[in-house]
Order: sequence, then structure tokens, then C-alpha cells
Amino acid sequence: MKTNTSFSRGLRVAAIAVLLGGVGVWAASGARVGWTQTSAVTMQRDEITGIDFPVRHATFDPGIEVPLIGAAFAAVLAGVSFIPRRAPQAA
Repeated sequence: MKTNTSFSRGLRVAAIAVLLGGVGVWAASGARVGWTQTSAVTMQRDEITGIDFPVRHATFDPGIEVPLIGAAFAAVLAGVSFIPRRAPQAA
């Protein structure tokens, strides 16, 4: 069986785009090697008493699972591009 070359090529290009997009988003946001965090803690000092206290604020720091999920999805797209397609049968 023959594969549809334009469809296969499109899937492979999409796989590369997904892979580069996942790694790009991860690298542009700080390349955190741990898990994704949705909040961060900063220490602030009370001006009157001089005591330090933690303050939690909302943030999004994508972790290592972002490029891994992108790579997995890209692998699925690339794998699907190798599946042969049947030609329509004449009646």
C-alpha cells in the first residue's frame, strides 16, 4: 500500500512544530526542571516589626512535563504519518 505523501509530510511537519513549540514554551518561561508550579512564595519584611513573613502569589512556571508531553504528542503524530492509507477502490 502507498501512503499519501502530502498528508504524511503534513503530519511530520506538524510533529516537528509541536515538538519545537513545547520546548520553546518551556525554554521561554524559564526552563524549570521540576514539576509545574501554579504559585510561588516570596518573603516580605514587615516595616514596623521587622519580621519576615511568606507571601504566596499566583504564577505559572511550566515544568519538565511540558516538553515531555509535547514530545509524546509529536511522536504520536509522526507515528501516524507512517501508517499506510488505502487507495479508494473503483466500483
